[in-house]
Amino acid sequence: MRELRLSLLLFTTALILTGAPYFFAMFTAGNIHISENNQDWADFGSYIGGVISPAAAILAGYLVYKSFGLNAYQQELQLARESIARLDEIINQKLDGPFNNGCFGKAYFGKPFRSIIIALSNKEITADKDIELALLSLLHNIAITADSVRYYIELLKNHPSKENRNEWLGDLEKAYWIEKYSAICSRMLRVIGESTFEKKVTSQQLYSFKVVFLGGRGL
Repeated sequence: MRELRLSLLLFTTALILTGAPYFFAMFTAGNIHISENNQDWADFGSYIGGVISPAAAILAGYLVYKSFGLNAYQQELQLARESIARLDEIINQKLDGPFNNGCFGKAYFGKPFRSIIIALSNKEITADKDIELALLSLLHNIAITADSVRYYIELLKNHPSKENRNEWLGDLEKAYWIEKYSAICSRMLRVIGESTFEKKVTSQQLYSFKVVFLGGRGL
């Protein structure tokens, strides 16, 4: 919107600067009254059209270009959001799905996997290799999601129409993910060990994990 206003201001200024010399030339020639001659107005129209038309064409082309760019940006934001939503859904299904394994006895059979993680982190039960691999795989998926969320936040920061709102939008996005996954991620890390997790993920995924789910804190 700001660029549109600036473009219109520049166009209006160009129009004034173009018309001013014409009227000044008429005034210095002694024509101080509005002409009633159609030919004079036809000449004036030809003059204005010849000078302004190229500028108007350039302005129109620029606005079309910006419109396409904004639409492409909106589509990129939408695709990023849809991808994050799918990853989020998969993680929720794993966390809230029933734990149909009898390795911890009947007391934990069929409980949500989230409850198993809490019990493991509280040392009510002990994780075996299979459970540790399952937790590591889940944390890896969460790290991938964190990388996508960080990318989405960067897109929000650079959005053309959100110059005055980008910071709090990014903070709001991070606050949502911290509230949703920070506690359960900390519990899983407590079970499998931070060094094991760091070896599993890439440096970029680790950085995104810290920024998005741990609020920028180190592991």
